[in-house]
Amino acid sequence: MLSFKYASKLALPVLSLCSALLFTSCDSNDDNPTPDADSSFVMSLAIQGSDGGFTYYTVPFSDLMTGPLTAKGQGIEQPGYYDFTQIDNTIYSIGGLDDVNVVGISKNESGELKQIGNVSFPNSLSDIIKADDNTLVGVEMASTSDVIKFHTFSANTVTVTATKQHLVSAITNLKAPSYSGMAISGNNLYLSYYISDPTTYATPHTDKAQIAVFSYPGLEFQKVIEDTRTGPIGGFNTKSGLTEDEKGDVYALSHSNPANGYSQVTNKPGILRIKNGETTFDQTYFFDVEQLTGGKTISHLKYLGNGKAFIEVNTAARNQQAAWTDGPLRSAIIDLNSKTLNYIDGLPEHAGSGRRLAALQDGKYVYMSVPEGNSIFVYRIDTETNSATKGAEVEANFVAGISKL
Repeated sequence: MLSFKYASKLALPVLSLCSALLFTSCDSNDDNPTPDADSSFVMSLAIQGSDGGFTYYTVPFSDLMTGPLTAKGQGIEQPGYYDFTQIDNTIYSIGGLDDVNVVGISKNESGELKQIGNVSFPNSLSDIIKADDNTLVGVEMASTSDVIKFHTFSANTVTVTATKQHLVSAITNLKAPSYSGMAISGNNLYLSYYISDPTTYATPHTDKAQIAVFSYPGLEFQKVIEDTRTGPIGGFNTKSGLTEDEKGDVYALSHSNPANGYSQVTNKPGILRIKNGETTFDQTYFFDVEQLTGGKTISHLKYLGNGKAFIEVNTAARNQQAAWTDGPLRSAIIDLNSKTLNYIDGLPEHAGSGRRLAALQDGKYVYMSVPEGNSIFVYRIDTETNSATKGAEVEANFVAGISKL
């Protein structure tokens, strides 16, 4: 399955000594340390075994700026393929490949990490988002299925409370719409997608942006909205196609990057907007990414608040990007309102991991991991000064998630 190959291909070379150390010590409870009461940071570390498969260790840390940061003797172990996203005080690990389950990770009263709930589906969930304080919404979109399934969850128990199913033909007469983003605003759920051949992963339809609109909470199909000012929304496995601001406005990121799963390019990259509760694109708004970046594109976007977003800019022109590389990337802060961009000083150009951006916002800081040669380091980014400070080295093949509980 491509998602596993992509993650494997983009992971750093195997750190054999580190991997052996982690696998040996994590299997033993004899030296499992008592978590520090101040261990509020949590990282999900991916370690590749000798068979080529990955195991993920979700581990608490008191500080990300001093290290090394290792999974030795602690953390929650999950072999397979997992995607991590934090919603409020719970980290949700979404399984893929053969482990199509969803598990919540939180803390008990003594500060130790614990697992809550465990639910499985016929296909892996593409994503989970927050609907309200008690409800989450997940979606199944598999290239082998002719249906799209929405599941609502109880946030506290990770149990399914309802399921709504739609035929793929409701949103497109083409095969294999691939998930790229989801947002809920007003009485609508917005689902962005692009078309990818289920066998070759080619993307022959790149001439417009398309978003399916469903009612919420009823999850009834309403319509598909389109815009030809840019191409499809989002990309393979980045899950950042749609983001919502405090006003309920939804922003849709389009890049059509070969480095993020596209086999061709048609329209210019840009960001579109849907105003709160509307079912049309706002024709008065267009964020011309190509003009602002000098012909470059945005690969990843994480909304920070007050119209600001942390982004990863692919510094190669789209006709020069190597397929499925998720790089080379340069970090920046954009303002969606003023349409301005400021690059981050002190952060090296780097490769991504071909998956959801592992970055944590903590006040004015953003923490993220950056590969440098055969090593990985945490960087703390000051979003007020647009500068970065190098932190601890991470003993892993790649970092799948950074959270704070």
